[in-house]
Amino acid sequence: MKKPFILLRAVVLVAAVSIVVSCSVDSGEGIVDKVPLPSPVVEVQSLDAASFTIVWEEVTGAASYSYRCGWSGETGTVEDTLLSFGGLEAGNAYTVYVASLPSPDASLFLASPETEVIVELPGAATSGNGFTFELVDEPDKMIMNYTVIPDDPDMLFYRDAFTDVQWEEMGGNPEDVWASALQGYIDFFGDSWMYMVAESGTVQSYFDYYYDQHTYILVAGIDSLANRITPVVDTVFYSGPVPPSDITFDIVVSNVGVSSAVVSVDPSNDDPWSMLMIEGSMEDYSEQDMKDLLKYTYSEYINDGHVYSGYLDMRYNEGTLDPDTDYTVMVFGWNTALSTDIDTVRVRTDKASSSADLTFDWLIEVQGPTEIHAVVTPSDLEAQYIVIPMPDYDYEEFGTDIDAYLEYVTMGMITTYEYASMFAATGVTDKVFDDWNDGIYPESSYMFMAVGVDMDNSSQTVEFYSPQTYGEMVTTPSE
Repeated sequence: MKKPFILLRAVVLVAAVSIVVSCSVDSGEGIVDKVPLPSPVVEVQSLDAASFTIVWEEVTGAASYSYRCGWSGETGTVEDTLLSFGGLEAGNAYTVYVASLPSPDASLFLASPETEVIVELPGAATSGNGFTFELVDEPDKMIMNYTVIPDDPDMLFYRDAFTDVQWEEMGGNPEDVWASALQGYIDFFGDSWMYMVAESGTVQSYFDYYYDQHTYILVAGIDSLANRITPVVDTVFYSGPVPPSDITFDIVVSNVGVSSAVVSVDPSNDDPWSMLMIEGSMEDYSEQDMKDLLKYTYSEYINDGHVYSGYLDMRYNEGTLDPDTDYTVMVFGWNTALSTDIDTVRVRTDKASSSADLTFDWLIEVQGPTEIHAVVTPSDLEAQYIVIPMPDYDYEEFGTDIDAYLEYVTMGMITTYEYASMFAATGVTDKVFDDWNDGIYPESSYMFMAVGVDMDNSSQTVEFYSPQTYGEMVTTPSE
């Protein structure tokens, strides 16, 4: 039997009405003006075709909360921060008004202005612009199944779903996001774009989601030249707020060396959590800045296998970190999204050893037309150096004149200090040099050389020592 689908188009509008109220009370020491409590910040926690639940964070100073149902006139008071409503009709919009109430004997506070929340329940309906969306949530799996039904089953269209981060990066509005994504596919697939992207008829798909995430589903008709022929039709799914955690952390950073450290985290319970070590000091970051950094920059990385439970020793092995550099350890509860405040610990690695007398042992193995495996072991694992596979034609021109070669390579776009900051290593280098990252091509020859460097991060200067070569050209085979 075909799985039924329902339209889910949740629209949450939170409007705090600014009202100035002044009421005076005699405290015995003079007249004191009463002030209104803050209005609750209300979000939709869940909904289906016949019911919905709203939640809000506790308001400091509030003893209870009043609510008023716009569709029935029902009013009431609750001490909890959650309300559920049922027996409703699919596809209709319902309005609830919520206010914070002080205790009856409060001498300083008045009731807050009401927060208005409008919730549109799911129910099949056409968009009026050529498409119908039908969505079914599987909250246990955190999967949203969706169906796109065009009014014209023979019309070509392009549809896709976008996260908050993608939405902001690609323009922040339906037309720009849709056009940017389609153009990206055209650029990637070339002349085959239509076979890979264009669809027609009823299409069923799904997306995984996390807490506190909006997912934007966009669709528009196209012709064979990728021109848009209908308005962009969109719907937005909000997954709801992340369940808060009361987990706390004991954090110890030990064995800090030139390019290594150990971070030990002992959580207070088994709730999920995560951590990052980020280069630089975060002293100028506000709590909100750090939350935005996690949400918009690192959430995908964290959810991709970097969530933990219980005690953990995170070992940053030799060569992982840069010498003489500030790092910030961030530890936080994470249940597909941030569930606690963020704890931070600042770390600074030791300075590297001098590279003046550094020597190297080599192991070189050609693995294919575009891959050369190199293992380079320095005589001092705490000294810095750079490994360079120099093409034979460059070696003929520059030889071991590393300063002239780097001036040629950087073309004045970055300083030699910046170049060294990007490529200098400590410890053993065990790397496959390839075409994409290092310019290794078929039937070509390279002179591998290692160059010791001393970097002064305070003055941002660098000293390069005489390069030491592998001793013979390394040649790749043909395709």
